[in-house]
Amino acid sequence: MKLRISGICALVTVLLLAACSTPGQGPDAASSEPSDPNRIGYPTVEAALTAVRARPGITESQQPDGWTVIEDKARRETWFFSPAGDPAHPAVLKRTVVKRYGESNTLTAALCGSSQAECDRVVAKVAGVEGAEQSRQTGQPMVQQPSRGGSTRY
Repeated sequence: MKLRISGICALVTVLLLAACSTPGQGPDAASSEPSDPNRIGYPTVEAALTAVRARPGITESQQPDGWTVIEDKARRETWFFSPAGDPAHPAVLKRTVVKRYGESNTLTAALCGSSQAECDRVVAKVAGVEGAEQSRQTGQPMVQQPSRGGSTRY
């Protein structure tokens, strides 16, 4: 009798865990929840471009310097993909606006197929452009986001 009750409890536990899980919620899932702002979340630049383009409600534009910019307002993310001629190519940067305690902060994640120096240059360039735009809009001085060291992943 005790063995039967233990087996039933184990079966109920397994069924409850299966019902609570969310299968298919990989990095390319089309949910509107924000992804980890500190990581790109895709193994390659090409995988990121394909997955982000497939999301509903995104806005894509081409910059004069060849960069592809994709905005995902639902997730508060802006993605920057390098053009073929850029020294950092292939590269992707993700800027995520995170609101905590009533303040907005922008976090940057990057994945580059080039040297660390080129990846640092691209991160600084994107941070500078966005900081300058925010400065013009708010009248506040530009504050550079600190870059994170390490390999070519930020």
